Amino acid sequence: MVADGASGAAVASAGLGDGALRSLFEDGYVILPGIVSQAMRNRALRAINASLGSEGMNKDGLPGFRARTFTPEICASAAIMDLLTASPLWQAAQSAIGVGQVRGPSEGQVALRFPSADPGGPAVPHIDGISTPGNGVPPGTLYHFTALAAVFLSDVDDDDRGNFTVWPGSHRVVEAHFRRHGPAAMVDRFPDLSLGAPRMIRARAGDGLLAHYALAHGIAPNHGPHVRYAAFFRLTHTQHEAHGSRPLTDLWLEWPGVRRVLQRPLPP
Repeated sequence: MVADGASGAAVASAGLGDGALRSLFEDGYVILPGIVSQAMRNRALRAINASLGSEGMNKDGLPGFRARTFTPEICASAAIMDLLTASPLWQAAQSAIGVGQVRGPSEGQVALRFPSADPGGPAVPHIDGISTPGNGVPPGTLYHFTALAAVFLSDVDDDDRGNFTVWPGSHRVVEAHFRRHGPAAMVDRFPDLSLGAPRMIRARAGDGLLAHYALAHGIAPNHGPHVRYAAFFRLTHTQHEAHGSRPLTDLWLEWPGVRRVLQRPLPP
């Protein structure tokens, strides 16, 4: 869903509008059009491509790059981190999670999806923080957080272009599973849940995304001619550790902006 059709400038001055916050509640995510400037995107793309050109990619390291991040040597640089902390995306996150209550990561994830000769299958749903080979999460643990933020650095204007893929409303299904079975239910794998139909996100370079941690998501294959460039950031509420596992069974515990808008009546 689009954030009230708002531009990045509007989000910068006012945070997320009621429509965007309601979309977060209903769908588990919201798209923020044009939230990151071209100059900021170009700086990030230059850093990524310079790294690829100078450091290259060891073929044996590709599974780890896909699971964690490409160009790890620049992930904490200003070129990447400014996409979050120096753009209106930061104000958008604070309007949902609380001003002064958002703790950003020390580095971002550079997520590239290359065209492949192998058509590949459809996106497979998951939530972050479940241990898989190469992703850095210790086996037997579930690394959870509050929100996933993203900046699209290239156009994704068709399906099967390495699209970030979501299952709208799946955050409620995941919450119900946690309530029935506890956090240990997803330590080893994402269960087979009835999530509904997936949606491949089409976006323009400069669009942002804010999603609930519990939203099931995946990556579509890239059948196009171009690399898909994006950066992802994992955000936590400043009280997340103190809350323990409660955010898994109380979805909006750490989202006061969403709770506030739900208390207001819908406009006529």
